[in-house]
Amino acid sequence: MNTATQETQPKPRKEEILDVATRLFAERGYEGTSMNDVAERVGMRKASLFYHFATKDALYEAVLDRSVASIGAALGAAYAGEGSFAARLEQAADVMTVALGAHPCAACLLLREAMDWGPVIRGKLLDAVLGVLEAGAAFLRAGQEAGEFVEGDAKQLVLTALGTHFLPFALSKLVERYTGHAPFSPEFVAARRAAVRRQVRDMLLK
Repeated sequence: MNTATQETQPKPRKEEILDVATRLFAERGYEGTSMNDVAERVGMRKASLFYHFATKDALYEAVLDRSVASIGAALGAAYAGEGSFAARLEQAADVMTVALGAHPCAACLLLREAMDWGPVIRGKLLDAVLGVLEAGAAFLRAGQEAGEFVEGDAKQLVLTALGTHFLPFALSKLVERYTGHAPFSPEFVAARRAAVRRQVRDMLLK
């Protein structure tokens, strides 16, 4: 199958449901979103939605799990890649920006769940989130030991980088009015990718 054919294929139904649910949960919150809302937005019967996700809790958890898993996998591959620490740092910054830009509202939803300290973040998702954060800290410590990264508390550096990556996508409405560009448009993602790459280099490289 050639690339052109692959690009024109529709998303699997389950992925389409998760995309829509991510947006609705981010916009309306858990309580403000119903399974009927999701079914109507996707264009399917509610009974068909329950075939994929038995409950709203299961759907909400799947949305959050997918967001964290995709970010964690992309960052892990960057950290373990070849090249200098500086090159891998840039790659990690790029994949984080691209991952958040590719999933509109994921950043907002994750931030909302963390701020509310909701039931999913208090459950198994917490271990996944902490694992992603600690992988970043471990990468920074290794770079510090190699003499390429600035000294400092690696966890504090991770938290600073977290805000740099997440906030522009989580505060999408404010950002659009401030910059004049939709935060998930190719133009904004490209500009954000270039800006973040420079910022993390300035912040972390000696």
